Amino acid sequence: MVVPLFVVGILVFGVAAALIPAPGYMDAEYYFATAGQLARGNGFVEPFLWNFLSAPSGLPAPSHTYWQPLASLLAAAPMAALGVDFRFAQIVSVLLAAAIPSLSARTAISLGAGRRAAWIAGIFGLLPGFFTPYLLTTDTFALFAVIGGLLLWQVGEAFRRPTAWRWASIGALVALGNLARADGLLLWVPVLYALLAGGGRRLRGFGLALAGFGVLMAPWWLRNLGVTGALVSPGAARTLWLLEYDELFSFPATQLTFARWWGAGAGMLLLHRLSAVSANLQSLVAVNGYVLLLPLMAVGGWAHRRYPSVRAGLLYSAGLFLFMSLVFPFAGARGGMFHSSAALMPLLYALAAAGVISAAAWLAPRLRWDADRTRVMLTSISISLAGALTLWAMAGKIGLFGEGGSFGRNQATYAAAAAVLRRETDSPAVAAVGDPPGFFLATGWPAVAIPHGTEQSLRQVAAVFDVAWVIVEADHPAGLDDLYASPSTRSWLAAPLTFLDPAGRPVYLYRVLPKDGP
Repeated sequence: MVVPLFVVGILVFGVAAALIPAPGYMDAEYYFATAGQLARGNGFVEPFLWNFLSAPSGLPAPSHTYWQPLASLLAAAPMAALGVDFRFAQIVSVLLAAAIPSLSARTAISLGAGRRAAWIAGIFGLLPGFFTPYLLTTDTFALFAVIGGLLLWQVGEAFRRPTAWRWASIGALVALGNLARADGLLLWVPVLYALLAGGGRRLRGFGLALAGFGVLMAPWWLRNLGVTGALVSPGAARTLWLLEYDELFSFPATQLTFARWWGAGAGMLLLHRLSAVSANLQSLVAVNGYVLLLPLMAVGGWAHRRYPSVRAGLLYSAGLFLFMSLVFPFAGARGGMFHSSAALMPLLYALAAAGVISAAAWLAPRLRWDADRTRVMLTSISISLAGALTLWAMAGKIGLFGEGGSFGRNQATYAAAAAVLRRETDSPAVAAVGDPPGFFLATGWPAVAIPHGTEQSLRQVAAVFDVAWVIVEADHPAGLDDLYASPSTRSWLAAPLTFLDPAGRPVYLYRVLPKDGP
């Protein structure tokens, strides 16, 4: 069962991956661009800055001071052998995505749900709904789903067979989760549950898990110590003090302080967190639960509530929800919850499959239906729903609903910008843009982020990082509304050049004037 599902997964996800035209959005572009640097032998450096949290002094800068390195390292491996190309970088994503159906089926077996449920779980894994296009680009979705799915499965196994190897491996899985995502540390929640609830030699198990964790984390900690002077980049902690999401791009980042944050007032801080609670609940229902599959997941969870992996998964989901709603509400509501909840999907597919079997067994005698036909009907409806959501999610990202919302939008926008810029100059120069990794991938030019704030903030960034061009798109900070709505010469900017993005909206390219005037 595991091997056939993996083979089918490679075929299905391989075809789907071929339809993805580009990394698609900043996170995936960042991992692909930095993977390219690694594949070329340049090391952990980035010729662009997408935020200013670590107070960089110039370009190039140390990479992965905010996002973690594992996705870049994995994407770099095939590119080091085959060449730096998005299609080669996708190889790892396809293999990881193909492992999800097999892992889901194996999880169903470990829950005692039976082979029929295992096959259904595997089919759900082949139809990942809203996750589908994100699994197949150079992001952490497929990676974190496999790591989280393996960990929750092994936590359940540790209750039955708590061997030294298993505890060390569980600790290593937490390390891999942390190297994939900073909030991967939350994977300690199900591990600690297993240690406390499982009985036996708890201290020994914890020590082994900690050793497995430390062995894999040590090289990255040493790198961080050498680059930032701390195990974790101190700049990342500044995101605790955001008062809106766009402040992630503040310059200078030193203005993000606890005193300023607390001064906003308890009412405002509470409102932010209530808003994140609402957004994250909607994500759990729509994205993780496929809306209508959520009741089946609940039925399967209740039927297997005594299984340690189910309880561990519930604890992880609760911890993640609270973390992404109360501690990092802006990052959580803008994608953090979506990203990290991928770790739950193999377990949720197994529970949904078990729920189909349990619901059919409950309904058939009460409605006087044939048991087999009832099961087939529920299975068909559930799989059809998962398939419809999967196709809909893919259609939007490959441009069937218009290029403006597709994964090819950024590439097309910045390729057009590059064509305009190369008519003006032969020399690559630093540009301030909304998506620096995407711009670098399309042009090869260094770039920095357009900062949150007013035109004055932008002018400060231009001076510090020797910016030669400013590219203002429809999606820009509110403080630059006038620069976009009334494009014209400024005291420090030449009259803009103009082209249209894939959605038909104007993009303005401003040349930064020398300090002593044009």
